Amino acid sequence: MTAPTTVLIDALKTHLQGITAANGYAVTVASVSTGRSALAGDSSGPYPAITLTPLRDDPGESAAPQRRFQQWTRTVALEAVIQENTAWDAEMDVLWDAIRHRLTTFTAAPLNYGAVEFAGPDDLGGQLASLRFLTTLLYRLTLKES
Repeated sequence: MTAPTTVLIDALKTHLQGITAANGYAVTVASVSTGRSALAGDSSGPYPAITLTPLRDDPGESAAPQRRFQQWTRTVALEAVIQENTAWDAEMDVLWDAIRHRLTTFTAAPLNYGAVEFAGPDDLGGQLASLRFLTTLLYRLTLKES
């Protein structure tokens, strides 16, 4: 059985893969990956790239261990990376705009996100620029005895 959070993260990953010129965006995302190992990328690409990294689960008020019906909030870091060019900040703005527009049509779970942090090539050692923010996905569980 696949965990509900895995299903949600996979749905978000698939949804973000729809950021393409063919779908009307000004940028095409070359890859969307999940997990901490995906953050270890290098300058060889492909770029732009998006990584989704689960960070934590927070229980809702209904998540007492003895309750079969529980609500949780999964926090995920979304990091988007581009390869440096002479106008990396403008290119990053185009990618950020595409991500925001794409997230408006995600319906698998309610999403919220916080402040976005930008890091330029000088901050990252020369060849890459990134944006990063935390997003939360609300999900519910119905637990049954095994």
